Amino acid sequence: MLATWNVNSLKAREDHVRRYLSRRKPSALCLQETKLRDGALPEEAFSAEGYRAFHAGGPGRNGVAVLVSQPAREIFRGFPGEEDPQAKERVLAVETAGLVVISVYVPNGSPVGSDYYLYKLEFLYRLRELLSREFSPETPLALCGDFNVAPQEADVYDPELLSGQICFTERERAAFEVLLSWGLSDALRLKHPDRAGIFTWWDYQFGAFRANRGMRLDHILVTRPLAERLRDCFVDREPRGWKKPSDHAPVVAVFNL
Repeated sequence: MLATWNVNSLKAREDHVRRYLSRRKPSALCLQETKLRDGALPEEAFSAEGYRAFHAGGPGRNGVAVLVSQPAREIFRGFPGEEDPQAKERVLAVETAGLVVISVYVPNGSPVGSDYYLYKLEFLYRLRELLSREFSPETPLALCGDFNVAPQEADVYDPELLSGQICFTERERAAFEVLLSWGLSDALRLKHPDRAGIFTWWDYQFGAFRANRGMRLDHILVTRPLAERLRDCFVDREPRGWKKPSDHAPVVAVFNL
């Protein structure tokens, strides 16, 4: 079992992550928005749960991690060969049990049309280039994380209202499709191709979670060798209902390996 979760501050939700590891016992858990510097990850706490922790942090409000229960090694962080300090807090690749697991936190890009929005689009295209340089579509690989893109109309609670808004613009969705075209499949859509109302993020305000007014921004994207072994993929809504939760819920993929 592989899971990905934007925890929106690991310092605030370390207990949530430990609880999740203890209850669900994923083979690997990708985290985003740790909001911790390198060296600040509570490695001993995760080790007590049976996990080795890899972390790419920094001075910003980003930070990604991969927690694994099997022997593993870090492959790279950021975009190798490129000087982009922010990317080094947003991309982390780990190899474990014959799989490549990449935790990614794509920039939000707001406001639409800003330089930061253009950086987000560029970031998605650079992810595609990174995969082309470093891997093959035949590599057993899972690209997991918060992409800040809702790919389809079924992935937002009100497509008409949200059309043209950040995370649901045509250019973002097109860039996401270019990323997929390298040789990735959206694991959740492999199992639930047409189902609407499956979301991973809900605003803290206006009772959005209770009313299920959300967006599907977090994804597990897999190459063919993993897609062929995919047994199930779903959003684990339970942690979103815990006390002082992240505004995101974990996405889980189960494989026959």
